[in-house]
Order: sequence, then C-alpha cells, then structure tokens
Amino acid sequence: MKAEIITIGDEILIGQTVDTNSAYMGKELNLIGVSINRITSITDTKEDIVQAITEAQSRVDLIILTGGLGPTKDDITKVTLCEFFNTELVVYPEIEKYVRGIFEKRNRPILAVNLKQAELPEDCDIIPNKIGTASGMWFERAGKVVISMPGVPYEMKYLMQNGVLSKIQETFKTPTVLHKTIMTTGAGESFLADKIVDWEDSLIAEEIHIAYLPSSGIVKIRLSIISDNRKEAQEKIDRKVMELLQLIPNYVYGFDDLPLEKAVGNILLENKLTVATAES
Repeated sequence: MKAEIITIGDEILIGQTVDTNSAYMGKELNLIGVSINRITSITDTKEDIVQAITEAQSRVDLIILTGGLGPTKDDITKVTLCEFFNTELVVYPEIEKYVRGIFEKRNRPILAVNLKQAELPEDCDIIPNKIGTASGMWFERAGKVVISMPGVPYEMKYLMQNGVLSKIQETFKTPTVLHKTIMTTGAGESFLADKIVDWEDSLIAEEIHIAYLPSSGIVKIRLSIISDNRKEAQEKIDRKVMELLQLIPNYVYGFDDLPLEKAVGNILLENKLTVATAES
C-alpha cells in the first residue's frame, strides 16, 4: 500500500517553516502498513494543487494534503478541491456551532471570515477538528482517496490520531510493517557491511530489507519487513537479529534508537558505578 504526501504553502518552499508534518505522517502511516512513495511541497496556487493531485493519483491510491485551510483569501485549498471533485461549498451547521463556541469561550468577537471555516465541500466526509477551526476532508473517487488536513502541526496530529489513521485502515487492506534497529558504535558503515556481507545476502530469502544509517560515532542497522502475517514476520526479524549479534557482538550496544549515553548510564547503574567529569 503506497501513498503520497503533498504539503501546501510558500512558507515551506522559502524555508520560513520547516516541514515536520511529512516526517510525522510518514512515521505514523508506516506503522499501519502504508509506505510513502513521494513527498511534494507546492505553492498556494490552484494550478499547482490540481497538478500535484492529478500526478499523485496516477501513481498511488492514497494522497494526503496538509496546509491551505485557513479562513483568509490566500488559503485556497478548499475551493480548489471543490472544483477538482466537482462539488461546492456548503455551510455545515454543526461546524458553525462549534466555531462560534470557540470564540465565545475565549470571549472574542467572531468575524465573517471565521465563519467561513464552516463552509466545506458538500460531497466529502468531514473529519472533525476538536482543537481548531479547520476541519479535515476525505474525498473518495473510483478507489482513489484524497485527504486534506490543516497545516498546523498539532491540529494535523490530532486529526491523524482521531479519525484519519483508523479510516485508512478501514478503507484499505494494509499489511504489517515491522522495523528493528540495531545500534552499533566503534566501527564505520563500510567495515560493518564487510563483516556481515554473507548475512546481509541471506536477508533476501526472508524478504527483509536492510538500511545503514550512519551518524557521528554511531551506525544504525535497520531491518524492515512487510507481511500479512505479523507473527511470522516478527519471528523472521528476531531470528536474523540474533544471527547478527553473533557476528558483531563487540559493536552492538542496544536497539531501537537507544542513545549511547543512555546505554552507558544503564551499565553504570547496573554495576553501581558513577562517572565524573571536570573542565578547566
């Protein structure tokens, strides 16, 4: 199951805002068996939005958009999606009531522009946003799904956890995706690869993918498997990890992004030892 992410906003393209949304969505989608095929950042123009969605639909069945759902004139995603899916904006009374309630609770006057957040495409499934005013939208046509969510990170995360992820799992049959990361130190990437070359070749028969992720003083070895049988996949991963530990026991210090300093701290605690540093 493959998907694409489209982030909308000039602020991303000019470096004013760092796109953390895609990283979060990629991680969460991967956990439910959805692989990200491509991430695209585009400007707030109708032409670019339409082109990005059209091209994405030619490659994948699931497209997720973030951004461009504010109440101001420069936020045109809703209008563009209406044109793309041949529908129109209508007022959703329950959303209008909720938006009014937000401003009343904050004792702030509500403007006509704020009420525009209750105008949503008639022919789509609304994903309620209980921590903001921009609702999520789910469009489904001919087996293709397009989801539009706000670009504000905490609102996007709320919608992902309270509607989007579960609805994706209900709509698509997603496989199990498992990852295991072996943390190593004391040897470089090429040295490790040479030490375990035969073991690495054996992963192909198990349909396990390997990735080397080097950083300062550390090399992560990540094993990944996609399967419809979770128990079988877990057994395969566990078996290959045990084999790896026998090949490079002096370089492995932990698993699953364990910081090296945390590993050292654990050893000190287990042995009732302390460490001191001094600067002069």
